[in-house]
Amino acid sequence: MKLLKNEEQCLHCGRFGNRGMSVDAIIIKDKKILLIKRGSELYKGYWGTPGGYVGWDETIEDALKREVKEETGLTVTTMKFMFCNSDPSRHPKQVVNFVYYVSEYEGNVAPSDDALECEWFQIDSLPERLAFDHKENIKESLKLIW
Repeated sequence: MKLLKNEEQCLHCGRFGNRGMSVDAIIIKDKKILLIKRGSELYKGYWGTPGGYVGWDETIEDALKREVKEETGLTVTTMKFMFCNSDPSRHPKQVVNFVYYVSEYEGNVAPSDDALECEWFQIDSLPERLAFDHKENIKESLKLIW
């Protein structure tokens, strides 16, 4: 498989080799935050916030709902945009990340898809190392939420 150079168009599908987009959900209940243990590379085995890539023909909000459902079993009913991080150094593939606060949801937590586990952590007792820049995402979101 040939990787496209920046701004190079794919001869087969016509799409460009632009930077990808991802979403992450900050889900808090009783001063605890829901994290997943990642089952896929990158950062396999690390804890992080539920989320993933935005698919083609999908809004960022729909991607967030899908990823949360796939990884935690929860159905997002209310979310609020927190911020976007476009720093190229945040991800090895320079993925642009959109962070949302999920204030309301339905269902019971059950890991699936590429989440090995789901666990509620005390906000002041997060795991030492989280995937990607998720610890910073949590800290910045808490400033906006509280």
